[in-house]
Amino acid sequence: MGLDTFEAIEDILPLSLVLDNIDAGIAIYDADGNFRFVNTKLITWRNTPRQEYIKMNVHDFADVLDVCVFDLVCQTKERVCRLQYYKSYPAIDGPTKIRVVTGTPIFDEHGNIKNVISVMQDVQSFESLVQSLLTQNELLTVRDPKTIEKVEIIAKSSEIKQVLQIAASVAKLDSSVVLTGESGSGKEVVARYIHEKSNRSGKPMVSVNCAAFPESLIEAELFGYEKGSFTGANQSGKVGLIEAADGSTLFLDEINSLPLNMQGKILRVLDEKCVQRIGSVKTKKVDFRLIVATNQDLPKLVEQKQFREDLFYRIHVIPLRIPPIRERKDDVVPLCLHFLHYFCEKYHIKKSFSDEVLQEVGNYTWPGNVREIRNFVERMVVMTPPSSEIIWNIPKGILHADSAEKKQEYNPLSRNEAAPRLSKEVIMAALALCNNHRAKTAEYLGVSRRYLQYKIKEYHILSRCRYDDEGALRQAYSPQKELE
Repeated sequence: MGLDTFEAIEDILPLSLVLDNIDAGIAIYDADGNFRFVNTKLITWRNTPRQEYIKMNVHDFADVLDVCVFDLVCQTKERVCRLQYYKSYPAIDGPTKIRVVTGTPIFDEHGNIKNVISVMQDVQSFESLVQSLLTQNELLTVRDPKTIEKVEIIAKSSEIKQVLQIAASVAKLDSSVVLTGESGSGKEVVARYIHEKSNRSGKPMVSVNCAAFPESLIEAELFGYEKGSFTGANQSGKVGLIEAADGSTLFLDEINSLPLNMQGKILRVLDEKCVQRIGSVKTKKVDFRLIVATNQDLPKLVEQKQFREDLFYRIHVIPLRIPPIRERKDDVVPLCLHFLHYFCEKYHIKKSFSDEVLQEVGNYTWPGNVREIRNFVERMVVMTPPSSEIIWNIPKGILHADSAEKKQEYNPLSRNEAAPRLSKEVIMAALALCNNHRAKTAEYLGVSRRYLQYKIKEYHILSRCRYDDEGALRQAYSPQKELE
């Protein structure tokens, strides 16, 4: 690209505006490593204003990087591409991430390096983008435990802990499980929890939303078909979702949405352990563990002749009810803090909830259950001005009318003035959510670690319980000793 081309581009759109709209971190350094330009993507990664970056040098980040690509470019005087491990913001306690960094030298007329341009792409974000594009508009969700993070369940209340205890105890069995509960209560999360605890966790779980398929296509999707079976069929045929679950777990969500004729075919597959593709005269043996979920009363549907009685008794081996949020109030604050941390990481910002907000969400009934909590937290995070680190109140209309009657007023206190407002309950909930990690808990609450330690002593939070991976009590310990 010649100089004339660049000038033509500048006539259409400023080059800095172009760089700011590229979904990769871009930095331009001078020969000494001083920042001369950073684009918006890089600013959001570190939550550092552009004017502050311009005052800094690439070596100011030496304590959070495992390799300095700028130095390698200067040494070799050629383009360098490396995997770079770095600490996310804040540097001291943030998790280690990995990104691809490509450094390119720009030479002056004497052959000396004048500038270095670095292009940075976060590996995890890129992999997530690829995964979302691969599954976009797909009705089949295949989760591979080798490539996707293990399911994380926030379980503070005794009600959900009891559910998980039962789920863990039946996970090693191959008996069918029926998960019942209101929409958004977390039935698929529990299904994945059972799968990951089972002997079939080495293969991806096949998750099927029965309500998402048109009735005319559901048989072809579930059972597959041979090539040329019908007009519009894939010329090479197609493997059905049931066959894809061979050796793994098949999760049928909203099973009550299956047509009656399809329920009979599912029953036959369960009885004979065989599946037959459309257009084929052969059957194939399949071995899968069945988990189904519904937000309807199946016995009532059986009485109304809307669900087959024989299929109901065939699958209704281990019933497990997922309680709604209003029956496990102790989970509300931990869930809010969990999603707050998730969306702050996602959008590269820093936010915390005030005591008043946490009290109001604790008094709310959450008819939409966990799904509503997630959407509420994301909405609060993106609606709060970027300059405000503390979310002081919940705007009118965000929650339904049956939320806490107490109206919240905007409180213009600074972060330091807000710190003493932390209650014992909020601190204990945050500690439980962060697995008693002091630095992470302080980050959740928007206070310093020293201040958190002071409040722990003040409130006499002398002991808490640690649990092992199975949820069993491991030991009680005193955080006081750790603080000393």
